[in-house]
Amino acid sequence: MPPTPSPSFGAPKRKLDDGLVFEAMAVIDKSPLMATIDAWRETDCGGPGGRPQTFPIRALLVAMVICGVTDQPMLATAFRDVLFRQVSPTIRNVLGVPTPPEPGDHTGWNNTYRNVRTRLHALLDLMDPSPFPKNRRIDAVDFDALVELRRASLTHEQWSERGERLGWFINQILEMSIATLPREVRRHWKGSAAVDGTHIPAFARPERREIRKKKGLTPALIRSSSDPDAGWYSRDKRDAKDGNTDPKVTVWAMEASLVVSGSDDPAKPAAMPTLVLGMAPLHKPGMQPGQNAMRALADIARRGHPAYLLAGDRAYTQCKPEDFQLPARSLGYQLVIDYKSDQLGRQGTYQGMILVDGHFYCPAMPETLINATKDFRDGTIDDETHRARIAERRRLAIRAKSQPDDDGHLRVMCPAANPAPQVRCQLKPTSEGGNGKVRTRIAVTDFLTANSPKICTQGSITLPPEAGAKFRQAFAHETEEWHRAYATLRNANEGMNGFIKDGAREAVDDPERRRIRGVAAQSVLVAFQLFAANIRKINEFLDGLTTGDKKVRKLRGRRKTRSLNTWAPAATAVTGTVDGASADPDPPLTA
Repeated sequence: MPPTPSPSFGAPKRKLDDGLVFEAMAVIDKSPLMATIDAWRETDCGGPGGRPQTFPIRALLVAMVICGVTDQPMLATAFRDVLFRQVSPTIRNVLGVPTPPEPGDHTGWNNTYRNVRTRLHALLDLMDPSPFPKNRRIDAVDFDALVELRRASLTHEQWSERGERLGWFINQILEMSIATLPREVRRHWKGSAAVDGTHIPAFARPERREIRKKKGLTPALIRSSSDPDAGWYSRDKRDAKDGNTDPKVTVWAMEASLVVSGSDDPAKPAAMPTLVLGMAPLHKPGMQPGQNAMRALADIARRGHPAYLLAGDRAYTQCKPEDFQLPARSLGYQLVIDYKSDQLGRQGTYQGMILVDGHFYCPAMPETLINATKDFRDGTIDDETHRARIAERRRLAIRAKSQPDDDGHLRVMCPAANPAPQVRCQLKPTSEGGNGKVRTRIAVTDFLTANSPKICTQGSITLPPEAGAKFRQAFAHETEEWHRAYATLRNANEGMNGFIKDGAREAVDDPERRRIRGVAAQSVLVAFQLFAANIRKINEFLDGLTTGDKKVRKLRGRRKTRSLNTWAPAATAVTGTVDGASADPDPPLTA
């Protein structure tokens, strides 16, 4: 009798429906991924190629999509199982995958794994921006030597190009999932989103360094990590049971800066599901939050998505305006942000106007109103008094005279200026008349009378984009409008973070499901997991539209005739990439 084959070699774990695989193939083929990968390979090719490929990269991408939507780990062994065990012979023939070895052929199955791993690393090498050696722990001297050797293998421009490729690639994976959402749904979304960072634990032991001898000085390296692209992530973990604070949780991890879609108007039903719209390549925790957020936001804009409200936690308020606030506003976003206690109250001035908690106000506004939120957080006033003072601020707010121009400059005027003055002021004599409806009078000091700024002497002034850029936002801080927008968008972001970390599904926070090390590998594998999470969200949302379980806006019927846009010329492609999306995408993938 022949020996019983080992169950770990060739035994099919599951069989995939051909329809699901064809959907995955259609998603890949409708995207510009393959055309762009071919262009990158041609650019990087230094001469004649090696041995012919056993199977094409397209088949590997299909396997990665399948692993994501069927809740399988993002491992090379899982990709091999999809291609050689789980798909039908017909599918293998379509994908160009050879016939699998016999069940007992250990060498043959090892070769299939090696072929999958080789194809995967050939793909990742096209967009790996990291010069760090991986997969082994080495001492500091050898580590530095290997880093220098690897850095010298490419020019600075080539390393930068790899980083740009990685950012484009992972965002194109996300766009493949967004494209499965019907256009009728997408059109109702104006572009509101929230940005945040979430840690992604690394499948590696941390590095070892000497004991810190001086604050601000990085200790010398003793032994590297097997994944040196990661770093230490620390936070305080609060025990929800008794409210006590445990010691800090410290994890060797990378961080993902994610932009998640949210509701444009919290008072209305959601126009579209909460989706991960964009991401920056994974990076060390806490590193350049503003710049990494902008990498994701810029790619979202490149793909043609709208921009409206953008919420971020206090980490983004801390950023330099030129790194986050101003670039975000240049893309059309209106910020909704929060402040630390030492940032409340008077935040700056311009032409006499005072910036208080994100909005400009009359220079004569009393200190009790300026410090309303600061006093509330300090516990010197109660909630009712706080809300009353926030409401009183509205009468003293500087008013916009028109919409910002193309350069972001805004014409603004004093609350006592015509037309329709909101308050009475002796520096604006025209506000003293009227029909008596305006009763609030500004208490102008002698100093302000003698040194009247432009906002008090002119009918209107121009507010440039950089004036108060660090703290300015769409809604006055702590108002009802601010609370609704900030809470809704931030909750959508936090909810999505929990959704993608579901241990029974994508389990993004489980490093055992992504064991290939390095920023390129981890970024790509996480992107495919986020692709699967988006597909789940879309399917749930569309099921709600069909069954009526969710109260969503009724969609407009599709026209039978073609749009004029059918004949629009193609947009110019981004250098080194091939952009494109289907006007009528296939239905979303379902496992």
